[in-house]
Amino acid sequence: MADAIPTLSLSEFIRAYPEHNRQSQYSRYHELAKRFRSVYNREPNFIARAPGRVNLIGEHIDYVGFGVLPMAISGDILIAVSVDDDSSTVRIKNVDDSKYKSREWQYEGDEQIVTIENDEGSVEWSNYFKCGYKGILQRFKLFCPKGLLCLVDGNVPPGAGLSSSSAFVCCAAIAVSYANNIETDKTTMAKIAIECERYIGVNGGGMDQTTSIFAVTNQALYISFRPTLHPTLIKLPSLSPPLTFVVSNSLVTSNKAATAQTNYNLRVVETKLAAYYLGTVIMRKGCDTLWDVANQYMDGKEIDSKSLRELANIVEEKIGNKQLGYSIVELTELLSLTSEQVTEKFLTKFPVRAKTFHLYKRAKHVFEEAARVLEFYSLCQTSTHSDESMTGHIKADQVYSELGQLMNSSHDSCRDLYDCSCVEVDELVRVCLECGAKGSRLTGAGWGGCVVSIVSGNESEEFISKVTEKYYNVRFPDLPKERLSEVIFETLPGAGAAVITTLQ
Repeated sequence: MADAIPTLSLSEFIRAYPEHNRQSQYSRYHELAKRFRSVYNREPNFIARAPGRVNLIGEHIDYVGFGVLPMAISGDILIAVSVDDDSSTVRIKNVDDSKYKSREWQYEGDEQIVTIENDEGSVEWSNYFKCGYKGILQRFKLFCPKGLLCLVDGNVPPGAGLSSSSAFVCCAAIAVSYANNIETDKTTMAKIAIECERYIGVNGGGMDQTTSIFAVTNQALYISFRPTLHPTLIKLPSLSPPLTFVVSNSLVTSNKAATAQTNYNLRVVETKLAAYYLGTVIMRKGCDTLWDVANQYMDGKEIDSKSLRELANIVEEKIGNKQLGYSIVELTELLSLTSEQVTEKFLTKFPVRAKTFHLYKRAKHVFEEAARVLEFYSLCQTSTHSDESMTGHIKADQVYSELGQLMNSSHDSCRDLYDCSCVEVDELVRVCLECGAKGSRLTGAGWGGCVVSIVSGNESEEFISKVTEKYYNVRFPDLPKERLSEVIFETLPGAGAAVITTLQ
């Protein structure tokens, strides 16, 4: 199948990692296989691999239907697997067995495929594997799945906004499908991963899973979701000095699933409330998403950044700057619905907890952020094919400035309109800009996690040193030096998911 998840030997795939990191990654795969043999007393049949991602721009708009612009990182989840043809039992262990305890379950029939427990405040680590397992079994109606012995290794920091959970779900789905001899294309696999991760209780979009599966080395992705899922490879501008991105971890963790009711899922609900209201006042018919509002506003014509900024102005006119938000009682009046209708239509699919709901701030962020994504994408395209008569230095300065400003505006909006930043992330963004970043913003769901900065390639080493001194040495003076490369690092677009069939 031309568009299937690639199956490669380790020697073929290792080139997907940055050159300076290949030997350590080669050793990592062999160490995982060695550990597998010591745990299970048998060889793994294969190793499934799925990367994390960093979102360059386009935060909290994928679940609304608008396009985003991420890239994969080299950090990834690996699952070594041995297939047991004589059993339907799944045993899953983690190389960090002191933190992640071993789990085991058995297929119990079509109606009780797997029970995924999600107690508020904590999420059992194996549930992310169960999401992928359940998703594949349901999609392909597997009534006699093979038994699996699994050993997991990951170097995407959890709760850092780099999509460790989605990488785990994607990797699990790929491992289960490959073990059960299922052939499918990347689009189908991405859609399965998007849907099945919602079993964990997060009403997410599809950026993380699509990036993990479709990514290609040295290229970012523009991912559109409507009318259909469609990832487009993007070559980032070739500049002199070269463009690079640095990821900095605030070291404030945010568990998206555990806090979903007051953070992530609540934002999804608020955008839906805004879409319904804007639809009624603009088109006299409530809309399901803000993308639907834009699509109807454009009467089916292509949605561009100009129209999105027009819609942001309409938000000002039609909703007004109601910073305190709306209570349920106020929503019933605004939407001309009863409280029971509001609850049934907006508050039952995924539970949320809130006294007030912010329609103005969320809608304004979404439309303006979607416009910034299109402007970032357009700038990448025009810079790549720009007039060669422009001197390299002038061209680079202009491109850095324009990309950086879009990233800065994105962070301001996430902080002020979407309320998904935090004190530490804001401080880290400020430090990054002071240390020479052309642009800096939170990346991922927010409420902690990482910051991504655009930096001139010949300044990245000095930039990392300065940020270390001004942020990490101040806030985390006891952080071991050997951990610094894990919390702040330069990154280029990495490769997508794969199955490693041999370690040769």
